[in-house]
Amino acid sequence: MIRSVNKAKGNISSVFAHLGASKQELDPRFLELKRQIAPKNADLLRKAFDRLLDTFEKEAQEIRQHGSSIIPEVTMEDIRGNGGRLPEKIVPEIKKRGTVVIRNIVDRALAAEYKASIQEYINNHPGIVGFPEDNPQVWEVYWSKAQVAARSHPNFNEAAVALNHVWHGDKNAPIDLSKNLVYCDRMRIRQPSDGTFKLAGHIDGGSLERWEDPEYRACYTKILEGKWEEYDPYDVTHRIEAVMDMYDAPGGCSMFRLMQGWLAISKIRPGGGTLRVCPLIKEPTAYFMMKPLLEESMNSSNFMGAWPARCQDITDTDHPHIVNSMVSVPEVDCGDGVFWHCDTVHGVEPEQTMTTDSSVLYIPSTPMCPRSSEYLRRQRAAFEKGITPPDFPANDCEEHFDDRATPAMLNGAQRLGMGFDPFPEEEGLTEGQRKAIREHNRIIASSL
Repeated sequence: MIRSVNKAKGNISSVFAHLGASKQELDPRFLELKRQIAPKNADLLRKAFDRLLDTFEKEAQEIRQHGSSIIPEVTMEDIRGNGGRLPEKIVPEIKKRGTVVIRNIVDRALAAEYKASIQEYINNHPGIVGFPEDNPQVWEVYWSKAQVAARSHPNFNEAAVALNHVWHGDKNAPIDLSKNLVYCDRMRIRQPSDGTFKLAGHIDGGSLERWEDPEYRACYTKILEGKWEEYDPYDVTHRIEAVMDMYDAPGGCSMFRLMQGWLAISKIRPGGGTLRVCPLIKEPTAYFMMKPLLEESMNSSNFMGAWPARCQDITDTDHPHIVNSMVSVPEVDCGDGVFWHCDTVHGVEPEQTMTTDSSVLYIPSTPMCPRSSEYLRRQRAAFEKGITPPDFPANDCEEHFDDRATPAMLNGAQRLGMGFDPFPEEEGLTEGQRKAIREHNRIIASSL
């Protein structure tokens, strides 16, 4: 089966409660879940949270002082000159901030061509679904030739692999950080003066699942023990098998997405409807994971912005320290990329004040592991049919377009990344890498 029979039509707003998606009262089992996972000694989390607030206050001063410039930047030339890895001197800052700008991933002229091609594709097919419905800024478009080309651009793959290597795990764990698979997502062309795409602070990768799924919860063990200072956000060990979408969300990511990201296909400056992030990763994660479990909240099933099949909302009511520490990313040009940790609190500026469009292709870094390979097989089948990828609302706008990308158009690297061809088993692999490649090749060899 390519996708769930329950997958409904929709758009990007379908997964965001603050954009109008329905939300339900949490039933009593979530109150029981709180009691199961919270420390028996309530003072443990209270003291940990108080320490966290002290740290947040100090970090917030630095963030206010530096603004957008606090986000680290690196160039493709830096990565290539360091053997395909991020320069060691910048890695600690990337790990702390959870966000990075990578300059010059794609030639500016080529990135601009991507946008022109996609605009022509959209104009050729009136009626493509998007958000908002009456004047789309975010389009339910996945299979334009430009998107397929950008996702497998050799520089993008090199950048993604460099980002993957910021992470680590047990050498026997079935994951290969040196192999990046292709995850097919939407794109945005946000017009001047748009004020509709008001994507407030949130975290993707599920919401209630972080507490509810035992394997996902294990990622945050140190936080839930009140030892948030010891929490390692870049350990893949428990994330590989974590269930991040228990409720068939209309936009939940089935692949293991280490870093979310986008590739700019226009110039975008702060104020131009760009990305906003909280440029910390350990502290905000500890904040939103601990706060619903503090003693004063233990008589309610409320998980503060988390609902089934919705992203985790971060609000000034429940998470003021996080919201007040958010900044816009620096100005970017065509061909630059911005990437952020899968637990990074992020949103979008409410107004697009530039006189030109603010446009990006959403493309994450997604290393090879069995869960990602399983999804890749279903995504491949969707591509062959021209229907919407399995994670997304079942609009199938492109199914009958004769100018969309097709498997026959893929080159060798694209066929590898999209799961049409097996990866070779090279010399010098760890046991975990070997497991990941063998399992990947077994999975993609079978059809649905």
